[in-house]
Amino acid sequence: MTLDDLAARKDNDGFNVFYVSFGDLMVILCVFFVMLLTMSKLDIGSFEKVRSVMTGSTENTLVELESELRELIEGTPGVPGATVRLAEDGVRVDLDAGILFATGSAVIKGDALESLQPLFDMIEATQYSIDIEGHTDDGPYFRIDEGEIDSNWSLSGKRAGNVIVHLRSQRFAADRLRAVGYAHTRPIVPVTGLSGAALEEARARNRRVSLLIH
Repeated sequence: MTLDDLAARKDNDGFNVFYVSFGDLMVILCVFFVMLLTMSKLDIGSFEKVRSVMTGSTENTLVELESELRELIEGTPGVPGATVRLAEDGVRVDLDAGILFATGSAVIKGDALESLQPLFDMIEATQYSIDIEGHTDDGPYFRIDEGEIDSNWSLSGKRAGNVIVHLRSQRFAADRLRAVGYAHTRPIVPVTGLSGAALEEARARNRRVSLLIH
């Protein structure tokens, strides 16, 4: 082997080493971008769970908040008519509309909010945003009152709005709150095929105001 052959081999080895290193870098970058894309598709609840597993702590996460709210709601004396769960889009606190409102009314009952105050205080102490969602059942509701048309859509929106008015009186910042009326379109319990007592029970569960914390 001549000196020229050795020089060429040396140059080729350097060339190969460069491309091996460059190839490794490209693989790492591809994996990084795939991870970013995957994380962007994760819903809030799943992201918080992954975050808790990765850090080994639930501190200052929705996972911790859901646990604290559950302890408050299910403890003693508890919060009647309220349930909580960590959903895909955040922590959901469902409030029984029958406790808050009379049938067909968006006016909050005078004593309905007393037992909910510790719940509101705990949520207000966080930095999360809160969507207030009004939900009705699928029962037909339509009336004209002094020229104004009322339906399940307007009823659910008014109920959500009136809960927000109360939260504003409890020091909740306006930019953390949003009112949404879903009428009967997002039931907890499907009513198809139900009748009698089972249907009424399902409709009662579907009539609610949801606080989505995210």
